[in-house]
Amino acid sequence: MSAQSSTSVTLPDARAAFEHVSAHIAEHGIEPEPLSAAHHRFRYEGSTIQLQHDGAALTIALEAPSPNMLYFLKESAALHLAEIDPVAAEGLRWSDQTAPVHQPVNFSELTLLRRSRTIPGMTRLTLEAEDVGVLADGGLHVKLMLPANRTRAPVWPSVAANGVTKWPKGDDRLHVRYFTLRSVRPEAGEVDIDVVEHPGGMISDWALEAAPSDRIGVMGPGGGLPPEQQEGLLLAGDMTALPPIARILESLNPEASGHLVIAFPESADPASYLPPTTLDLRSVAPERFRQEVVPIVQAIGAEHRIRNAWFGGEHANAQALRQIFKRDFGLAQGAQLSVAYWRQGRRGDARRETD
Repeated sequence: MSAQSSTSVTLPDARAAFEHVSAHIAEHGIEPEPLSAAHHRFRYEGSTIQLQHDGAALTIALEAPSPNMLYFLKESAALHLAEIDPVAAEGLRWSDQTAPVHQPVNFSELTLLRRSRTIPGMTRLTLEAEDVGVLADGGLHVKLMLPANRTRAPVWPSVAANGVTKWPKGDDRLHVRYFTLRSVRPEAGEVDIDVVEHPGGMISDWALEAAPSDRIGVMGPGGGLPPEQQEGLLLAGDMTALPPIARILESLNPEASGHLVIAFPESADPASYLPPTTLDLRSVAPERFRQEVVPIVQAIGAEHRIRNAWFGGEHANAQALRQIFKRDFGLAQGAQLSVAYWRQGRRGDARRETD
């Protein structure tokens, strides 16, 4: 059953707001379906977004395949509107919200059951929750979060009246990172999340030190749907991208063809972690990957036609490869994705949300 919500807000220039939000959605490769000059419809991963204005008011109508995705769309709409009219965005009220909401619908706590070593440098956390089934659909990635000050009891996110996530501040602020759900087993009430070990990283340290029954916050899932074009694929990523690459490989059909470039410890066999694949595999030692991945990808593109490209890893690599996917490979927005999972020399927390 789909989830729906709508809102309408009076603005000094509703047309300008309509054009601003429409343009922002289009920047993400989601093209509008004009129903009229003042009414646009957008379709995105099973969801529908409708924007309409009458000169005085902007109306936003949303339909999503899950409450999780609806929450994401409502928050995105409020944040985009806040860029041009913060007061109006603060006053948004959604039709499906009939009572105060204390925590985001896509938030829950996970409890550590056990840990294991998958490959050198990576720890697998097996966690449980009352209903892990909500994590099984809607994307591959979740936000994991811990108090930035580990001596304090967690204060988890709440929801503002306009649908935007309220992140704790000051001493209660949260350290937040994106991770991939390596597997979800609703029948057992368990999920696996693989964490690359890097001393000094808060969640990495927690993964190595936490005791069974310790808890961690999670929001999601979202993002990471498998590519539609499965001929002429290019998948590339460092060790932080191995979990999503494994999930993507599991989703491919037996006729998928293309290339796979990964960072992988020289002391281990990629087949010990990755599922069987029909893609041509090239493995690079993790310590050399950041320097070598861009020229390797360029060389592959010079010899083969790439129809769909995906990269996950360090920020500078992601930026460089995003340009190569667009400029050199000629790939449109829906046929390429380059994701930065981390940035060399930088740490972040919930004040930057996804950093």
